[in-house]
Amino acid sequence: MTPELRNWYLSNLGIVQYQPKGEEPVSLPFHAPSSSEDVSSVAFSAKEEAASTLKFADEAENSTSQATEEPAFGSKPALAIDEAVSFRLACWQPCDDLLVFNQLPTGVNPEPEELQLLSNILRAIGRLPDGLPAPELIDWPMSHGGETDELAAHSMLSVFLDTRITKRGVLWVLLMGEVATKLLSPSEKAYSELVGAIEDISGGAKTIVVRSLQDMLKAPDAKAETWQVIKSLADRT
Repeated sequence: MTPELRNWYLSNLGIVQYQPKGEEPVSLPFHAPSSSEDVSSVAFSAKEEAASTLKFADEAENSTSQATEEPAFGSKPALAIDEAVSFRLACWQPCDDLLVFNQLPTGVNPEPEELQLLSNILRAIGRLPDGLPAPELIDWPMSHGGETDELAAHSMLSVFLDTRITKRGVLWVLLMGEVATKLLSPSEKAYSELVGAIEDISGGAKTIVVRSLQDMLKAPDAKAETWQVIKSLADRT
């Protein structure tokens, strides 16, 4: 384990470490976009909020009748998980009990349409009390020359997730897309088998696997699939 990754683990576990004078603090892979990669939050008036909630629910309920063929997700994922992995995840915690992960191509920020869709989803289940916050961007590898294997990435994300559950009261973890699911789901099943699944994880929380925001924008019936899985959360606010 590299000193950088070790220090990151200790930091997230709340262990105070001695920092030699003149040594730079550890740079973590979790960061908000800089001014050069700003991701705008989505804000609505009360009227617009109600309209966006109904829009997502109506689109989801009606989209299955509009689809003429199966969604073309294909057998080859947009981002492949190999022995050596490279990925970016966007993470949001819009309220105390929910954490959201959505896969992104490496180095790419969420598109405005993806932010709009996520806002509609969260409002429809009563999980967006304020405007959508800017995401935390999770990049792997952490740095050039650092660890790159899948096991190390899984361990790093597990520490992050455990910390959010134990220290910030997360009860639901929404895994959007194959990369987030492979790295954070407790199951060893294939992603295609896990879409729609709700599973218990340590700390009393549950994971919910759905399609990525990108897939939902490409295939309208994926919204209906997602809505059927998450709509019960609207009664648990």
